[in-house]
Amino acid sequence: MSSDYHDHRPSLEPFPLFIDSAPPNSENYFSSPIAMAAIQLLASSSTPPKSKPRSLTAAKVSNYLRLRYHQYEVTFGVYMMTPAEKCVFNLVVLGAFTAILYAVFFGTEPFVVNAVCRLIYYITGSLSNTGGRCPQ
Repeated sequence: MSSDYHDHRPSLEPFPLFIDSAPPNSENYFSSPIAMAAIQLLASSSTPPKSKPRSLTAAKVSNYLRLRYHQYEVTFGVYMMTPAEKCVFNLVVLGAFTAILYAVFFGTEPFVVNAVCRLIYYITGSLSNTGGRCPQ
């Protein structure tokens, strides 16, 4: 008697996962006339998809924002936090975002003006022709 595990027992699963695990002498499940008739019926009765009515812009924006918030929760793990932890974490993120925006809007102009003044000074050797915009 063979102690081999694969000794041609019929498979217990209705559809084999792999070709090798199919029971011996099994036929193709989709080659039966009934299955072919069903496939042809489904193919012939399918109608082209109808165009959807245009949804409202507010609904599109709402769906977009919901999707982005869901992605934010999943990316940073916020969905696992308690409501109090979510509130604290969202306040920290909002504060950091506000600080970055403040730095961009109010810190960029002096930086650019100073850089242009230095460039003018390096090119011309003087700040006399800047019209008083550059500090001397």
